[in-house]
Amino acid sequence: MGYRTIVVGTDGSETATRALRTAARFAKKVDGQLILVSASGPIGFTDREADAVLAAGADAVRRDGVEAETVRREGDPDDVITGAAQQHEADLIVVGNVGMDRAGRLRRGGVPERVAIGAPSDVLVVNTASPRTPDLPDPLYRRILVGTDGSPTAQEAARKAFDLGMMLGIGVTVCYVAGDRLLGAIALEEAKKGKPRGLGVHTRLVEGEPAEQITALAEQEELDLIVVGNKGLAGARRVLLGSVPSEVAARAPTDVLIAKTVDRTVDDLAPGHGGIVAVDGRRLAVFKADDGSLVVLNPRCQHMGCTVDWNDAERTWDCPCHGSRYRHDGTVFQGPAKKDLDPERI
Repeated sequence: MGYRTIVVGTDGSETATRALRTAARFAKKVDGQLILVSASGPIGFTDREADAVLAAGADAVRRDGVEAETVRREGDPDDVITGAAQQHEADLIVVGNVGMDRAGRLRRGGVPERVAIGAPSDVLVVNTASPRTPDLPDPLYRRILVGTDGSPTAQEAARKAFDLGMMLGIGVTVCYVAGDRLLGAIALEEAKKGKPRGLGVHTRLVEGEPAEQITALAEQEELDLIVVGNKGLAGARRVLLGSVPSEVAARAPTDVLIAKTVDRTVDDLAPGHGGIVAVDGRRLAVFKADDGSLVVLNPRCQHMGCTVDWNDAERTWDCPCHGSRYRHDGTVFQGPAKKDLDPERI
């Protein structure tokens, strides 16, 4: 995972400026390109006002040692932001959590909500009400919290949290929230297997409602970035349906990184990694080699048809149902399956 291109929307407001400063610090930390985006239209900013906001934003981040490209387009802010992210093939969109209602939930129709739903990339939701001082140059974050339930999307979110921890030079806490402590212990051990060497990882096993416990743990242990997968976000132009990622984003006392872990495409895979991706309505198991070449497989396990998942630590396809394992090219090396994964074409 890398954040080579980062898009941040701004309207010149205090909360947008805070999100902008966080985006600039993030870009500087990961050596990414920063693109500032502002929307104009018949209702709202004129072109001149949007250009002035962009110029002021570019000046502000330049003082932080970051050069930024500016983009002004006519349209609704969420469409402009996601459109710019698609055009520039952005790896990350940064938005402030403006649009929360008084109950602390994402307001229907708010720009952050619509961006989070329609984003083609990961989304960093900046808690603009946080007491963290944005002018401190370092650290950007002190420790990351990621939740897991043992599912493929949670494993991918954990992998992204581990990669980000390595990039930022900070540790990661992995928590499991459920009633079955045995399954929780197994899921935490599986998550830890995917950690890079040298990364400090702590585990926590708690019980209760997932979003509530994740956000409470972040506050109790002063963890200042939460990573969640985007599973449960409704499709474009629909509201968030009380899923864990939306509830965490609404309740969190911290910034929240919503990692794109479902509806991924081949382009979302980093070299040397695999994953289940969507291609023309099909779910395929795809491994991308370091040279960009692809191994494309049917993800159905040859034992009883369960869907295999990518094991990043071992670089294998593992069946979560009965333990069959396959190499990155689909050849079986551990039963009960006896046949290789079927090859596919894209």
